Amino acid sequence: MNQISLSEVASLTGITKSKIKYWASLLNLKINKENRTLFLPLGSETILIAMFQSISSGLSPAIAAKEVLSVHALPAIQANKAIDTSKLTNRIASLEEAVMLLVEQNKFLLNTVESQNKIIVSSLKSQGKQLNKLQLKLDPPKQAKIEVWHPPELKRPKLSTIQRIWYGVVNPTKLRAN
Repeated sequence: MNQISLSEVASLTGITKSKIKYWASLLNLKINKENRTLFLPLGSETILIAMFQSISSGLSPAIAAKEVLSVHALPAIQANKAIDTSKLTNRIASLEEAVMLLVEQNKFLLNTVESQNKIIVSSLKSQGKQLNKLQLKLDPPKQAKIEVWHPPELKRPKLSTIQRIWYGVVNPTKLRAN
């Protein structure tokens, strides 16, 4: 049995039948009708669950359908149907081209990021130098310890005993001041 009924899909996924019909049209899933019962290809439930998760994450149904189709393969309608190898090879070739394009874009992005990083590093170094200059201007200069000048100590002159008595009694400095 290569088909699953629409009501079974609805009970398995928890999605209403009307949403399943709408999403099946967006996803290009073929709905077959036999004896008043609608059938989807077997494996469609996984694609519909992925669609439900994409829509619940906030994507619109059309965008979610494109995203789901880019990730998941559509289920085969009949197992006996021969696979068209030219379509398969064309799809593989287009996928290879897309991967190579992504590789080239990643290389380009890497080069631009590296050049931007070099510019940022050089500007940060120049800003660091400017900050150091400003720091020197803002910090007070380091001052050496200042020693206050003191006059040299007066040495008492060596006087004889008579001279000491004379200076003590007469005090010539006071006499000079008057």
